[in-house]
Amino acid sequence: MLIKYLFVLLFFFSSLSGYCQKGFIIEKGKRSAKIKFELVNNLIIVPVELNGQKLSFLLDTGVSTTMLLNLEEVDSLDLKEAQKINLRGLGGEEVIEAYKSENNVLKMGSIISKDLEVYLIFSEGVNFSPRLGVPVNGIIGYDLFKDFIVEINYSRSFFKVHEPSQFNKRLSGYKEMQLRFFQNKPYIKSNVQIEDKQADVTLLIDNGLGDAIWLFNEKEDIKVPEKSFDDLLGLGLMGDVTGKRSRISSLDLGGYVLREVSAAFPDSLSVKGLRLFELRNGSIGSEVLRRFNMVFDYQAERLYLRKNRFFDDPFNYDMSGITLEHSGFVIIEKYGPVWEPDGVFNEGDVVLFPERQVQKNFELKQSFIIVNIREGSPSDKAGLKVGDELLKINGRDVYNYTLKEITSLFSSEDGKLIKLKINRGIESLKIEFRLEKVL
Repeated sequence: MLIKYLFVLLFFFSSLSGYCQKGFIIEKGKRSAKIKFELVNNLIIVPVELNGQKLSFLLDTGVSTTMLLNLEEVDSLDLKEAQKINLRGLGGEEVIEAYKSENNVLKMGSIISKDLEVYLIFSEGVNFSPRLGVPVNGIIGYDLFKDFIVEINYSRSFFKVHEPSQFNKRLSGYKEMQLRFFQNKPYIKSNVQIEDKQADVTLLIDNGLGDAIWLFNEKEDIKVPEKSFDDLLGLGLMGDVTGKRSRISSLDLGGYVLREVSAAFPDSLSVKGLRLFELRNGSIGSEVLRRFNMVFDYQAERLYLRKNRFFDDPFNYDMSGITLEHSGFVIIEKYGPVWEPDGVFNEGDVVLFPERQVQKNFELKQSFIIVNIREGSPSDKAGLKVGDELLKINGRDVYNYTLKEITSLFSSEDGKLIKLKINRGIESLKIEFRLEKVL
């Protein structure tokens, strides 16, 4: 049940947003600024302030324009100079309402832009927060990366921006790769081995993609391996993205060779709007990128990589067949420590023994619902259905898990027994199955 994330909407903004002189600076003339982030299902979530409003943004090299997505929990947001526009979705004729807004103030720690252009999208389908289990109000990429040298340290959960003219970090131990840009997005040339065939590929560097690698099988030497299965790959603008899930024998990144890499091959209809196959053969996602500490230098068109402690982690995938979504909150009663008064109280000839006082608290906890079941998977065979609400996993209340912990559990071990208690309508059911290794 790996959380799969695909953000393809910004493809349509590329023609709207060219390079401009507006940008970010580091306040008080500092050389660099360090920002801590939360890594959620391999994705980098950072706290920001937009026009004074505190929000959470995804840091994403795969987008060319800053985007506002999910503002349901925001009381008010003063967007500057907003102009209504209409956009079309991936491969479809549906018109999506959006607003283009200029001269906004965005802060990340001591990093600030006072003239940022943002796009606000109004579409019920563009809300990735439920699949991630944390709020994601927007996405930022090229607007930040173009102004700095950006160092991403996945192993210590921070990124650091440096003024290019004052960058003096020694990059010994890093491997250098050339970046190429198309519509403000970074690409690299790489090599993959699929079964017994080698293929040179051009890949988008997309750390907003939770998977390891996506490959478009339009090229003669890029074919889906025989051992594969149909799966839900991600959530796009116009709905779910489907395709095949498999493994490739190896991926070479600047001399670093990763083996038995999990790979996805999207259906051609799912990525109809991204048909740039003469330029691009796929994307490298964060399941690969998190294995490196990275330095991006957009101005010099260079990427520097050094493997970190995650490099040798196995490439796991969901073995349950379940895709979960955060479905809101439940109220949980919690009992605090017992309060016991000291001694007794005398009232005339009567001795009073005070009662022990128990403190009762109420907490809001996340609830999770099944939004997809892979056909033929262990969960499908066990009788689970879309819409089932999880109550317990292996005897533990589901609200004691994070979505990341559930993902890890469902990807953990072939043959592992999973016992679920679910709510289906007015019924509570117990269902169990064993994880099944397909690849």
